[in-house]
Amino acid sequence: MYFDEKVIILNGSAKTKEAALSELANLMLIKNSVNDSFLENVLKREEVYPTGLLVNGVGIAIPHTDSEYVKKSQLGFMSLESPVVFNEMGTLDKEVEVNLIFMLALKEAHEQLSMLQQLIEMFQNESVISSLFEIETVEEFIKLMESQNLK
Repeated sequence: MYFDEKVIILNGSAKTKEAALSELANLMLIKNSVNDSFLENVLKREEVYPTGLLVNGVGIAIPHTDSEYVKKSQLGFMSLESPVVFNEMGTLDKEVEVNLIFMLALKEAHEQLSMLQQLIEMFQNESVISSLFEIETVEEFIKLMESQNLK
């Protein structure tokens, strides 16, 4: 369900946080999961409420915005060849080099908290995170997410 539209970019080459977020948001827009204001509002929210996390030495970001910009719930994923800089969650001045981005586009406000909890739990699993760096196909990614009950 959350990856139905296959908004998945493996080994992306984006050089900045903005470029990476644009790529994911534009794919979501093409798939008709979000509206035209989604990207702008993800970027605005990221400035005030950063989403970079350092988990077991791996930089992960979970950018998102309000449900009013979402047409249907969807998650986007991007792994990056080279990290891009996000600010760390809960700070405005501490940077995190991010290699994995999970963009949330959730239609129902109540989905957000449970999805964030599910993702954080998954991020604690070092073998899953290692696998995210090794997968080579969208199908492998989907299989891995299904094994984590993120369908």
